[in-house]
Amino acid sequence: MKTLDTSLLREKFVLHDPNTATKNKNKTVIALSNRMVITLKNNKTHTLETFIIRTQNMHSCVRMAARLVKSFNQGGAILKRASAFDWESEWNIIVNDYEYAYNHERWICIYHNGKIIFKSGEHHPFLDVIEKFAASDNGEYEDSIPLAEDAFKKTGKIVKIEYDGNVALAINLEEKQGRCGIILRGANRTTTFNFSANSFSDNSLNFSQCITAAAAFLEGIQLAFLIGINNVKIMLNIIKRHSKENKQNKDAIRRLTRLDLEISNFENVFEVRYRPEKPNFQLIIIDSEKLAMKILKPNENSGFIE
Repeated sequence: MKTLDTSLLREKFVLHDPNTATKNKNKTVIALSNRMVITLKNNKTHTLETFIIRTQNMHSCVRMAARLVKSFNQGGAILKRASAFDWESEWNIIVNDYEYAYNHERWICIYHNGKIIFKSGEHHPFLDVIEKFAASDNGEYEDSIPLAEDAFKKTGKIVKIEYDGNVALAINLEEKQGRCGIILRGANRTTTFNFSANSFSDNSLNFSQCITAAAAFLEGIQLAFLIGINNVKIMLNIIKRHSKENKQNKDAIRRLTRLDLEISNFENVFEVRYRPEKPNFQLIIIDSEKLAMKILKPNENSGFIE
């Protein structure tokens, strides 16, 4: 492929009966997902295949995108091979030891032409409805929402669908250079940073490596925030020092070290520039600790000095 433009969406669908005066939480359905569209093109820029990736967390979605792009560049169209593409194996490669140990809610679902071609774990079935209408409609993706409402109406159910979607990652890759923009939305502020990658030599840019680096940043920032919160909980004895939660925090620190190394390797292969600056996982941990102190409000006997 000579170009790749896509984005990662964090999505929330809320389904409820609009005739109810006040929303009854027991009758409100919420479907959460991260969504990424991967369009695979040949060197003549003709689209050969398009896949929709949905996952429980952001970095897994992006890593699967990287695996598809890598496989396509090495072996051509995914679904037209003599030997079937091993989706399960690719998913197992993506899920690291930390995920296996501590994220039991992980799931993935991949669609082609509105149909599921691979899934693992449990996702909300409403997402299948949206993908069905998104594939059948030639308009914008969000046009599938009123189509889904009409489908419910035809079955005798009046359903209002509220949609909230935010871009978490924007990817623009070309033959010699690429750019990724990451948008992180927190309780107090929204942080954005970009990184660009250029080939040192005449070789083309490795798209899958750029996408994997973006996934490493997404995962690393989330882990750094979690580590900071848990550090304070351990200091305040909210998390016991010999508990499973404490072990998880230690494993998260080890995982973060591996992600740092992954990013460093990426920087050794390409000329990488950051704007405004490269995220520092250790500083994110410190900021997270400060936030945790304000939230948890330690008392004078906690042994923690602010």
